[in-house]
Amino acid sequence: MNDPSTAAEADLILLGGTVRTVDASRPTAEAVAISGGRILAVGSRDEVLARRTPATEVVDRRDAVVLPGLVEPHTHPDLCAQCYAWVDVSGFTHPHVDGVERALREAVASTPAGEWIFAFGLDPMLTADVGVFGRERLDALTTDHPVAVMIQSMHTVFVNSAAFRAAGVDESTPDPPGGGHFQRDANGQLTGKLEEASAVLPFLLFDDPSPADRSARMWAQYQRYADAGLTTIGIPGLFTPLSTLDVFGEFARRPDVPLRTVAYLRHQQVDHVDWKPGYGDDCFRVEGVKLWYDGSPYSGTMLLDEPYLESRLCCCTLGIPAGTLGHANFAPEELADVLGSLHADGWQVLTHVQGDRGAREILDLYETALASSDRRDHRWRLEHCALIERDQLERAARLGVTPSFHMNHIYYYGPELRDEILGPERASRLMPIGSAVRAGHRVSLHADSPMYPPEPFRLMRTAVTRRARTGDRIGADEAISAEQALRAITIDAAWQLRAERRVGSIEVGKLADFAIVDRDPLAIDPDDLDETRVLETWIGGRKREVG
Repeated sequence: MNDPSTAAEADLILLGGTVRTVDASRPTAEAVAISGGRILAVGSRDEVLARRTPATEVVDRRDAVVLPGLVEPHTHPDLCAQCYAWVDVSGFTHPHVDGVERALREAVASTPAGEWIFAFGLDPMLTADVGVFGRERLDALTTDHPVAVMIQSMHTVFVNSAAFRAAGVDESTPDPPGGGHFQRDANGQLTGKLEEASAVLPFLLFDDPSPADRSARMWAQYQRYADAGLTTIGIPGLFTPLSTLDVFGEFARRPDVPLRTVAYLRHQQVDHVDWKPGYGDDCFRVEGVKLWYDGSPYSGTMLLDEPYLESRLCCCTLGIPAGTLGHANFAPEELADVLGSLHADGWQVLTHVQGDRGAREILDLYETALASSDRRDHRWRLEHCALIERDQLERAARLGVTPSFHMNHIYYYGPELRDEILGPERASRLMPIGSAVRAGHRVSLHADSPMYPPEPFRLMRTAVTRRARTGDRIGADEAISAEQALRAITIDAAWQLRAERRVGSIEVGKLADFAIVDRDPLAIDPDDLDETRVLETWIGGRKREVG
């Protein structure tokens, strides 16, 4: 039995059918003792029950499996709170385009003239026959309402003429800095397609709920994460005002908060706060800064060595011109100065990167910035990593840079990436998590909600089986084991958040955060991992029922 140095008595003892500790020194146990919200002892039932006093509460979950509270290092509760309040046009809800059109028409009919209509989740991959969206199609829907429709990947928004007028954007408006683009046709006319955050954000600012509504929406997202078994999340870059961080801080002070949060600022926000790296406490902490180097596979903006395929999906539905290689959102010399300053000030840096060329270029910039100091435990990260090459993963390991994989691109969109966006050869090395593990990385998995739902066990399934929604296996050589995948949603994800001393495994002295599930993820057919049901979560020794 792991035993602390003091002979403290347990406030609570949790008995499990199996306790998967994710602690290499003792991978399994039968019971956990808790005192003051922290783990007091881990071991057999008899050993742990020896801590019992007349005042100790005993919770018997021998019908279930106890896991460490699950950790997702890359998700956006602020954007979830915003997008999930909009009109739902997602492929998860609408398998055919007539459902999308009906939802938009109903919104027009029920919204007073002049008020904005926002919709989220347009999905050319999951919704059949979407066709080409843009200004003309949305103008045909309404000229009395500004309309903005965001696609599921979040990097593209379609707007109508009324939205352009409301935002003060016309044919003479230049593209904004930071990689944003207002698409124009051959005659220089705005098509209604907006690409990347700096072009999209001026339109999203018109969705401005009251502070009370924003807080209520975000609290609902906290419950959604907890229902999925998550007890710690990383928030990489705010899409809403900086004051949103105050909401996270308020949540952290609530006795019923179901999540711990680690926040990362957008790089432009660093000079507007007094916080330093590591500011906060066990429930809310600010650790670093998020950058976006390239864009999305579905907007034509991820930075590639070889162009997108010339397919009907790319050229017609997604509007990606032939020969497109994507682009970087920064000039290298501009970003070099930013990274050097962030490193000098001790910030952890996360960078969104999808394409193979993008990964190579950001590692060039990282290497220069990191060379200015001997500090090795910086834990700078690469986010998403769709096409990072194996030699670049080895290089990243030498630099102390670690990847987090947006794994369910394979599950939800794998066939389209293989057949119509990238081609079979590149798709065979999509999300190369196996190569990352072999290169010595501590990897993590994320769903990047609201892009995909928070589904830790589906992420595990995809990483282990490499199966798409169609059953196809994509990049089978890049599979990892179930044990490695469990680490990627617990202790290794916690390590990436600089939180491994507090959470991520069931060890003496750590916070008593658990996910109680109905089956053992290391003892079932990997194809059934996404059937795992979360029964309850615990945070600091406090139980929360799911549902």
